[in-house]
Amino acid sequence: MATILVTGASGFIGAHAVRHLTAAGHRVRANGRDRVRLAAATGALAGQFPADLAADPLEALVEGCDTVIHCAALSSPWATDAAFQRANVLATSRLLQAARRQGVRRFIHLGSPSIYFRFADQYDVGEDFTPPRRWITGYARSKWESECVVRDHAEAMECLVLRPRAVFGEGDRAILPRLLAVAAYGRFPLVAGGRALIDITHVDNLAALLVHCVDAPLQASGRAYNITNGSPLRVEALMRMLFAALELDVRLVPVPRAPLLALAGLSEFLARRRAGRPEPRLTRYGLGVIGYSQTLDISRARRELDYAPQVSIEQGLARFARWWRQHAAA
Repeated sequence: MATILVTGASGFIGAHAVRHLTAAGHRVRANGRDRVRLAAATGALAGQFPADLAADPLEALVEGCDTVIHCAALSSPWATDAAFQRANVLATSRLLQAARRQGVRRFIHLGSPSIYFRFADQYDVGEDFTPPRRWITGYARSKWESECVVRDHAEAMECLVLRPRAVFGEGDRAILPRLLAVAAYGRFPLVAGGRALIDITHVDNLAALLVHCVDAPLQASGRAYNITNGSPLRVEALMRMLFAALELDVRLVPVPRAPLLALAGLSEFLARRRAGRPEPRLTRYGLGVIGYSQTLDISRARRELDYAPQVSIEQGLARFARWWRQHAAA
């Protein structure tokens, strides 16, 4: 069995990856910046190696590792470009350099489909990608640049990039909780009537793939793969399923897209001029991801990585609902 470093192990995806890898018999080193959160997330499942990937020495972190699974990132619709560059590009570059010096065999990097985002409907988007002249978010740009850094090392070690779309499940503190916060007053606005067709990914499907990718043969080092549940659905249908799973009585209210995007633009403008640049309650990107259709083609992952999602969206929402009832107040 392999010795595997999982970065971002104190976070949602990283913690699930640690559990799946240890269950498969691998020796796991769990990395995160916050020692307390790292211990709470991984417990006795893995050795704990707290470190700031953008600043601390990393040789000891990767020494003796066969594989690095890089989940750590600043994932947010709102932060400074400098913060995104530090957490997502600099940290990835430093980790790759240390891994290369220590003879790590394989580097698995979690990218992001946010790079594809446009204020337009997009269907069956493949992995081939040309960056735009102007990025909509600093996060998306930093994730693309981090992928480019990974590919720069693809000849020196085996590298692959996974682009999971909207990962949800037990422990999610971002995607579904944000939607539930909007619905807290018994109403939920459906941008453009909720007609947008989107993809989401249950975290156990991604974590199982990460386990498989530790030893899976690679078609080409540095290649990227879209990852979803493979079952696109309308935003309205997703919200009805979520509220039903949680037994919540929430009224779905259709709202036009254009006025909301204009309001979000104003909110961003004002937030940038406030002290500390606090995240506005509305962002154009946040509205755009549920207001425009975006589905991903996952045929490459199915074909080359034998990816076969086992947890359906319905099953995943039921699991999340059980977890949410137990932990929402925590």
